Amino acid sequence: MKGQAKRAGHRLVGRNGCSERGSALVEVAFGSLFLLGLVIALFEMGMLFSAYVAVINASRAGATYASMHADPLDPEYGRYAEIARHELRAARLDMSKVQVLPPETPEGTEPGKPVRVTVIYKLSTFTSTLSLPVFGRFGLPSEYTLAWTTTVPVR
Repeated sequence: MKGQAKRAGHRLVGRNGCSERGSALVEVAFGSLFLLGLVIALFEMGMLFSAYVAVINASRAGATYASMHADPLDPEYGRYAEIARHELRAARLDMSKVQVLPPETPEGTEPGKPVRVTVIYKLSTFTSTLSLPVFGRFGLPSEYTLAWTTTVPVR
């Protein structure tokens, strides 16, 4: 049995005669660290994707409302931001990190002209405060800035 582990009583003995009893435990420990890191990365990407979809929906809702009330003299003109924030609140995002920019109407407010609404959200995930002593944050940002601009024709 040259080069192979053999059984000596109840313990596994390697080719140099030393016990290999703890090697499986070490392999499981390293493997579980890798799997834990993978699960955390997947969870963080899921949070990022969910917030990104919410920002897109908020921008669309705000732009749609702004397209119906594009004239600054319209009493309903300012509600586009409230509509966009309502979409983000429904997604349970932190409202203190939301910014809804004023609608842009570069070509005027006549029907058919474009109106743009931009929503910006700064996402802090649960790993934002984590860093390893030697490796730091592995190049990951501590805060993600999600922004989306929707352009809709004025109605």
